[in-house]
Amino acid sequence: MSRKKIELNGKVEKLAEKYLQITGTDLDDLTNAALKAYLIDHLNSNQINEALKDTDDVSSEYAGKLFNLDDLNRF
Repeated sequence: MSRKKIELNGKVEKLAEKYLQITGTDLDDLTNAALKAYLIDHLNSNQINEALKDTDDVSSEYAGKLFNLDDLNRF
């Protein structure tokens, strides 16, 4: 998957900066964790499986790290 450029609004950026400062987390890690939680919450397991099935090997390996079976089994 290609990299996407995102722009945070002012309040979200300030909150993110504070969180990153407190936790020592990288913005990429925070973004991936937040998107993972959001997507798992808003897609059903069939949609997730379908999306991951149609990916190439490199993307599938990365997506497998983002969406493990434990996450999918919760739904």
